[in-house]
Amino acid sequence: MRRGLKPVVALVAALTVAGCGGSESGEGGGGGGGGGATFGDEVTVTASDERVAHGLQAGRYRLNWRAPDCDSRQLLITPAAGGEPVYDNPRPTIPILFVNGLPAGEFFIELIGEGCDEWEISMVKV
Repeated sequence: MRRGLKPVVALVAALTVAGCGGSESGEGGGGGGGGGATFGDEVTVTASDERVAHGLQAGRYRLNWRAPDCDSRQLLITPAAGGEPVYDNPRPTIPILFVNGLPAGEFFIELIGEGCDEWEISMVKV
């Protein structure tokens, strides 16, 4: 009789581990305002937005930016949890750039500089 219980116990343990792993993966239905982070594959941020963290999936992104009256500018993507920027372009000149190897997480995406009152940054995973 004990021999018959071992496979059942192993199956229950495997199902419990699989169930727990699925809930922590960050994938699946988001739901509203819960504790789980939702990571998207595109985002648009403007100067009029408050500094809000945006969740992005890991990967390569095409970044388009527009800042019509901004002579001196710097593009930054900084982890919301703090630390050094994962992308820092101190003098972007062309309006389409690529961000390679972005890790999954929540980021502040911004364009800073003197006179940079109006700007827009769009990122799409490619």
